[in-house]
Order: sequence, then structure tokens, then C-alpha cells
Amino acid sequence: MTLSKLLYNLVPKKVFLQIRQKFYVYRKKMHKPLTVDQMKYVLINKLHVESGNMVFVHSSMDFLNIDFPTHKLLNLLLELVGDEGTLIFPAWHFNYRAEDYLNSDKVFDLQRSPSAMGLLSEFARRNKMAFRSIHPTTSIVAIGKHARELTEDHQNSIYPCGEKSPYYKMMKYDAKIIGLGVTAHFVSFLHCPEDVLNTQFPFKTRTEKVFVGKVKLPDGECIEVKTLAASSNIGNRDIPGFFKKYVSTGMMNSFKFKGNSFYVAFSKPLFDRVVELAKSGITIYNVN
Repeated sequence: MTLSKLLYNLVPKKVFLQIRQKFYVYRKKMHKPLTVDQMKYVLINKLHVESGNMVFVHSSMDFLNIDFPTHKLLNLLLELVGDEGTLIFPAWHFNYRAEDYLNSDKVFDLQRSPSAMGLLSEFARRNKMAFRSIHPTTSIVAIGKHARELTEDHQNSIYPCGEKSPYYKMMKYDAKIIGLGVTAHFVSFLHCPEDVLNTQFPFKTRTEKVFVGKVKLPDGECIEVKTLAASSNIGNRDIPGFFKKYVSTGMMNSFKFKGNSFYVAFSKPLFDRVVELAKSGITIYNVN
């Protein structure tokens, strides 16, 4: 068990988050910020971002120590994937339990609700070429060649990460999943095989209740979208431990560069491996 996991289990969540924030501040002081050239080196040589790629990006600009502004990082990513590539970002507009949000009867404004998934995600949302999926809890932003295809129809299934979601569709293009300034704790793609398997998945990850979320479209029309929410059971999980024990580095690789956390995962083989393990009863929720 890692020190981080041990602390998470021993202290209240609020205290854990405070300790983690202080640690990241300390770590930033120990290392010089990454330059544009160094960041480009990591993206190309460590994360394998190439022209024409489809790349799903998880990030934290608070924890990523760079010496240039966030919009330049987005521009660098767009430059690397080029006109034939596509960038994808989580763009959920709240950072608490989906069930609590859906019970609040709030309205998700597709055009104006800011992303709560970090500054880089918000910059992507504001990009004039961005498409945002219509989903009240698990909205996704995409920019690039296949952005429209990925984001359409997300609202037409009660499973937020199921076969109509960008998570599933991106496997058609062998999408890579990268983490910038975040660890393997943040790999939301793992909910895709859970939702695709749904009742065949050996652990209950969704609520029984089907919720109705309100979404305001750009033309002002307000629609209702049916969706399941995450079960309260999913809080007890060990994603890094699961990767370390059951997933090869050819599918998922985490590393540090000058004090910064990064990871890269390959969507299709990772999906197949998670499904294979699930059918044997092994999940991120019961890592021994």
C-alpha cells in the first residue's frame, strides 16, 4: 500500500486533501517549472502524442508545474495532433456526487456551464471549434476532426460511459488517454467497461434509480435527459494498485518527470483487459 493510500484510509478526506495540497506545493518548490520545450518532449517522447492521434486528456494545472500559461499548453496539444487529430476533455460542471447534483434539480447549460474538471478543460470548452456532449453529469468536450461524431448521442443512453458515450466511441480511433499533472487515480475511462458490461459487471457501480437531468441547449430549449448515477459503493477503490497488479505497462504507464506526475493509457487494449478481468471477478474495487 502506498503512503498516499494509507493516509487516505487513516485521516478524514478533508485532511487528506490539505496534506496532498501542501505536498504538491512543496514539490513545486523542489523542481524548476517545465518549459514549453520540456513539455513538448514529454508529450512526444513519453506520452507518445503524434499527428492524427485522438487523445483524451485528464489534467490538473494546480499540480502541473510549468512556466507558461494554460492556453499555450492547449495550443501545443492541438499543434501536435494536427488537423487530422482530436482532443477530448472531461467537462463535468460540478465536482461532487452525481446523485446529489441530480437531486438538486439544477439545470446544466450546455453552452455556459463552466467545466469543473480543471483549467485546461475549461480552456478547451471555450475553444470556438469545441463540441460538448449533451449529458447532465458526464459532459465531454472534444476539438478536432471527429469531435462532432464523438459527442453526439451521449444523451441517448442511461449509462453515462456506455456505448453511446465518447468514452466508448473513441476506441474506434485507438485513442490514447493521458494524464498531465495527475496520477493514475484519475482514469475515468475505467467506468466505460463497467457501463458496457452493466449487469454483468461483478460490482454494483450504478444506482437502481434512473434520474432525469435538465439540460439547456444553445437555442434556449430545455430538455430532460435520463441517466443513472454513480453508486455510493465506488468510493472504495484502488486504481493504481489495480494497474500495478493486473495491467501491463504496454497498456498503461505512469511516471514522473522533474517532479510532475504523468500517465499514458491505450484505450482499446485497456478496455479489453478490464473486461477480461471483470469476467473473472477482478475489479478496481477488490484489489488485494
